[in-house]
Amino acid sequence: MHPHKEPGSGKRYFGRGGVKIALLRLLAEEPMHGYQIMKTLEEQSGGLYIPSAGSIYPTLQALEEKDFVSVREDDGSKKVYSITEQGRSALSLLPERPKRDEDGKLPPEVEAYRFEKMRRKLGLSNESFDLLRLVTRAEQEASASKELSSKLQSLLSQQQQQINTLLDAYAQQATGAIEETE
Repeated sequence: MHPHKEPGSGKRYFGRGGVKIALLRLLAEEPMHGYQIMKTLEEQSGGLYIPSAGSIYPTLQALEEKDFVSVREDDGSKKVYSITEQGRSALSLLPERPKRDEDGKLPPEVEAYRFEKMRRKLGLSNESFDLLRLVTRAEQEASASKELSSKLQSLLSQQQQQINTLLDAYAQQATGAIEETE
């Protein structure tokens, strides 16, 4: 699978030059080594983008060649990448990222855009995506309580069984229709 593509979507996660910008923004926060950069990008995308060494290291090398990034050896085994002043200048020319409020939330219109983009990349209906978000939120809140976690797991198991029953009935119906035409 291509490192910039969503599983099954055929679309890139980042637009043209997006990986370079993402790397510069990360390194503007703090110096990092390559693996740390890859894990942070994956976390920030909620798992939608899983960077590979084959996409990140050549991009870091290109940024180093443009003097946007510098590299130093850390304990002789890992390369640590830092943004340079030239890299900061290039980054300052880009439009600002939306500001988060005191709770860490983006403005509603930015959130709506992000969610719609994720929904489309995953190929889900509005209802399915809303359910996915609700289950995610419920699991996060349930992680603090064994009782709530147990109730949630029971509810999810019931829903999973109902969906499987629905799919089995559809498969039997389809098989019956095929047999009638033979």
